[in-house]
Amino acid sequence: MKAAAIEAQEWLDTFIEVAREFAAGSLRFDGAAPTELGSMRSATNPGAYISVLSESNSMHLGLSASMQGCRTLTRAFLGIREKDGISEKDVVDAMSEILNILAGKVKSRLSPRDGSLKLGLPIFLVGQIQVTANMDRAAGDVEMGPVSCQLLVFRDRGAA
Repeated sequence: MKAAAIEAQEWLDTFIEVAREFAAGSLRFDGAAPTELGSMRSATNPGAYISVLSESNSMHLGLSASMQGCRTLTRAFLGIREKDGISEKDVVDAMSEILNILAGKVKSRLSPRDGSLKLGLPIFLVGQIQVTANMDRAAGDVEMGPVSCQLLVFRDRGAA
């Protein structure tokens, strides 16, 4: 029996919940200054994206922050102090892995509704995903430590 499609808002609510838990329990912020949400909404804002697929659901999850916010999350994830340098590759890898972990937790929480969910591979992009008239999109702001992030959930309406 095919599972029912899960609404975008339920995906977003679950995504926000796991992001807050992950930030509180797994990230170590070393006196980082807060990043502003306003700068996070820029058209060139970087973020990591991943697909979560099944026969009934075809969603994409995204984690976006300002470049400074991405660096702060990278430092918190990798345990790198503020005074130590990090490369752009470190940022890309860490943001992709953070999203991969969050998506896995979302998948686990939603698996009772759809046990066939599978994760794709994360990608890191600079810029916003162009949302068309054929797409459903839900977005929510969340604080991960001192970093203002935007969590995105979207899908093509024609997809499962």
